[in-house]
Amino acid sequence: MIKGVAVSLFLFTQAIYAQTLCTLEFDNGFKITNLPQANTRETKTKGLSNLDNVGVGMIFTWDKAQKLSFWMKDTRVALSIGFFDEKGGLFQIEDMQPYSLDAHLSKKEAKYALELKQGDFGRHNITLGAKITKLECR
Repeated sequence: MIKGVAVSLFLFTQAIYAQTLCTLEFDNGFKITNLPQANTRETKTKGLSNLDNVGVGMIFTWDKAQKLSFWMKDTRVALSIGFFDEKGGLFQIEDMQPYSLDAHLSKKEAKYALELKQGDFGRHNITLGAKITKLECR
């Protein structure tokens, strides 16, 4: 019975968080596939909250660059967030702690924000100045 509930919860979570999946590539050759996209008010509000496993992370996208603010309310996993300008250049990385209500503000207007498990930017050699070379969502 518990196994069936866990599978149902997993499928429900996937339906909510994986509505649109993306492939994201960087100028250093690193590639993320099956990356969930938050591109609606609902998916941006939910983000990666209430998950024990955040998978490969999540990309947040806007039609035009703007100042962005993120927090970790109801988010169980330590994350890092990267802010990217309209040309896909990474200009800021912030570490965020679980359940924190601290605001993490972009220092300038951003068109994309990428949330990864804390430490993954460094592990994948995605540093300030890195560029997104491909963002394809389906």
